[in-house]
Amino acid sequence: MAKSFKKAPAATEPPKRVSEKDIFDFLDEDRKPTTTPPPAEDNTSNTRNTISVEDTTVTDDTSVTAVTNEEVDVRQTFVLGQRYLDRLKDYVHTRRVQGQYEYTQKQALHDALDKLFEGVDITERPAHIRQQEESRKQRIRRGISK
Repeated sequence: MAKSFKKAPAATEPPKRVSEKDIFDFLDEDRKPTTTPPPAEDNTSNTRNTISVEDTTVTDDTSVTAVTNEEVDVRQTFVLGQRYLDRLKDYVHTRRVQGQYEYTQKQALHDALDKLFEGVDITERPAHIRQQEESRKQRIRRGISK
């Protein structure tokens, strides 16, 4: 008797947290269609198949933490001296050798920034500055110059 192979339903992966995504995940998200066009009855012309694209510009000047009241990890690129990067990696390695096997560069940066901000009165950026930063970020994300 021949064996029959049943197709198992495709296992869906749970969505990644924003902090776990890399550039390829974001590029894949950009390529996914947001709306599906209605089926064309007549394939002779594409002038009748018009799809309106939503405007995704951000006009709200509130941050994610202000809305959700929780801390969210984000990716940020910094230009850092090679000496500092090497010292950071050496520091994390030292902590791991000493028994903190799950200590990461992210945790080391959090510790360093906590010490930097400790006891300092920091004023919040004005709304118009945050709006400028947000619009610049959107232009960069879309690849559009000024």
